Amino acid sequence: MSSVCDGNTARCLFAVTGATCLVELFATFIYIILYTSWPELLISLVFGLKMDPVSGQLALGVLAGVGCGLCLGWLLRGRFGRPLRSLAPGAGNGAGSEVSVMGESGEFKMTLVVRNDLKMGKGKVAAQCSHAAVSAYKQVQRRNPDLLKQWEYCGQPKVVVKAPDEESMIELLTHAKELGLPVSLIQDAGRTQIAPGSRTVLGVGPGPVDLVDKVTGHLKLY
Repeated sequence: MSSVCDGNTARCLFAVTGATCLVELFATFIYIILYTSWPELLISLVFGLKMDPVSGQLALGVLAGVGCGLCLGWLLRGRFGRPLRSLAPGAGNGAGSEVSVMGESGEFKMTLVVRNDLKMGKGKVAAQCSHAAVSAYKQVQRRNPDLLKQWEYCGQPKVVVKAPDEESMIELLTHAKELGLPVSLIQDAGRTQIAPGSRTVLGVGPGPVDLVDKVTGHLKLY
């Protein structure tokens, strides 16, 4: 699952919320005009005069609708309207600084690079990729929770590709660090299939798609 997570999402949510509140208010006022003594109700609302129970309930409903709309808008603004820090690869304390939140495309993903020369079985590859994904998740959760949330909002996309050998994998690792992307390199314990200490999978990201593709975009799918 993938989606575009940018400022348009927040704007759409605000628009839908505002439209819903306006429709509810419009329907309420139409009901008041058609089925109640709306002049008396208006005077009561403006001047605080005593009103009958039915009119009082309607007035309370109007105020409650407005209040709920304002509260919902405030909550959505708090969740989706937070200002996003600008993205500057390598910004901060030199090469290897972690990326911030938003890339140019507004999309995020994690790429798992499998060493193809080890000829691991499918089950072994799945286990090693799981190790890399969990390791990357924990790392970003601790160091850059805002980035993690944006990746989760986009559906946590993950792609598995293959590298020809260990040397190529180390080059990818170095490049990812230079761009400030999170990386997780898995070394196998060697209990099955391969030698102990073998570097099996490299996790790149989660991070902005445009940055991750600079590191792994040329690799073929596994």
